[in-house]
Amino acid sequence: MRQIEQRKQEVSDLFRARELLTALSLIVSLLITYNLWTTASQVAAQASYTTFDFRVRETNERIRQRLGIYEQVLRATAGLFNAVNPVTRDSFRAFVDTLQITTNYPGIQGIGYAEVVPPAKLKQHIDSVRRSGFPDYTVWPDGKRDIYTTIIFLEPFSGRNLRAFGYDMFSDPTRHAAMALSRDTGQTAVSGKVILVQEAGREVQAGFLMYLPIFRRGTVNDTQQDRRANLLGWVYSPFRMDDFMRSVNGEKAEDLDIEIYDDTTLSPKTRLYDSAKSDSALDPQHIFRSISRIEAGNHTWTIATTGLRVFEAKMLSDRPLIILQAGISISLLVTLLIWLFLDDRARALQAAEQAMQLALYDTLTGLPNRKLLDERIEQALVKAKRNRDHVALLFIDLDKFKPVNDHYGHAYGDLLLKEVATRLRSCVRESDTASRLGGDEFVALLSDTEGPHAVETVANKILERLTEPFEVAGHTFHISASIGAALYPEHGTDAKSLTKSADLAMYDAKKSGRSTVRLAANGAAKDAVQSNR
Repeated sequence: MRQIEQRKQEVSDLFRARELLTALSLIVSLLITYNLWTTASQVAAQASYTTFDFRVRETNERIRQRLGIYEQVLRATAGLFNAVNPVTRDSFRAFVDTLQITTNYPGIQGIGYAEVVPPAKLKQHIDSVRRSGFPDYTVWPDGKRDIYTTIIFLEPFSGRNLRAFGYDMFSDPTRHAAMALSRDTGQTAVSGKVILVQEAGREVQAGFLMYLPIFRRGTVNDTQQDRRANLLGWVYSPFRMDDFMRSVNGEKAEDLDIEIYDDTTLSPKTRLYDSAKSDSALDPQHIFRSISRIEAGNHTWTIATTGLRVFEAKMLSDRPLIILQAGISISLLVTLLIWLFLDDRARALQAAEQAMQLALYDTLTGLPNRKLLDERIEQALVKAKRNRDHVALLFIDLDKFKPVNDHYGHAYGDLLLKEVATRLRSCVRESDTASRLGGDEFVALLSDTEGPHAVETVANKILERLTEPFEVAGHTFHISASIGAALYPEHGTDAKSLTKSADLAMYDAKKSGRSTVRLAANGAAKDAVQSNR
């Protein structure tokens, strides 16, 4: 009987152990699933925000570039007035026709010239223009003012532009403010939100104008007083915002709502443009929203960019949901079968190994990152001290890389960095370490090196390879590098001082004209140690 009771107790203990193990398996499995789901969700969200931020920067840069192009058009027109005296209607038309603004500068409504007319000469001016073939010409709106400005040239002189002939833009406060700013600074100025006089009452768009002052030839206009005294008028261009933005974005931004506001206040009154006509910028429910500002001819524009439902759908990733569903299924099976628990643990260990890979290697190039580099430097120094060998550290900073990002975008820049990593790996031994610190900065760790000459040979080999043209996605890029080299023990006796010496040598290479190699100077180790105290 006692043995029977003992057996029952053993069976009971076994059942309790099974229940405990099953509960623990379920809890552990669900926790692992939750962590994986959370990580996948964060990665997917970060990728989406990165894509959105890139699109925002790209759109803003396109607007800046287009405004800069139009400013150069006005400066070219101002050059006509400096080269030709007097500028006639025919010569102005011939100049603008040469620019072919309809073809080459989409979005611009025209190029015009507004002349300053003193009140005492107003009648004389009107009579002169009427005699030149415009019997109905007058300066409008009516009224007595301290000064008159009148649009006498505007090309193309047809269609809606005819409505602006003779208009005194100085009579309007918004235009007046931009014209006065342009006159007083001698620079380009952009007006606030206006309705152009060219509008006929149908499909009216918000607009703005860009002004550049014209001064009397041969005068010195260093002061505000000089500029006011010598002002002849303004060359200018009117813009309708919908037309302007259509030329900037085309059909590319259908998944984004781009809204532009005059100055820094976001309200329907200050809105210049709304691509989706939906007031998305004022709706906090959208996930992807960005508010940024750009300077447009001494004037501030606020650009509100919102990801529409189409964009959100593109960015939606199935990976987190798949991970969650799979994890729950596995967790349920683990509660029934012990061997699935072991399999799930193996998956967790594999996931941990992948997380270690992300922690020690650069995700873009696959090169060791700073953390792994620091560990290998310490190991190399320990070995070098024991064997009395040399260790070299090469700091490599790419030259001419920033223009690639600025002109072609970060996608091309990333492809170029991958090519740089490939070439760098090919220049060092398997026992050495090629690493990327971030951005366009790389490091090469040379262990068991023979001395300065051998280090300079490797550095020059790297420089030669990085100077060769890069063929990336159909484009050819020419970059170079500034390389600083430091040796153990001559230039540093520990990782910190050796790194400092190599960094200083790299900056010396940059100061020396770039695309060169500089070995740390004698005494660099001492200076690096003192600077780290």
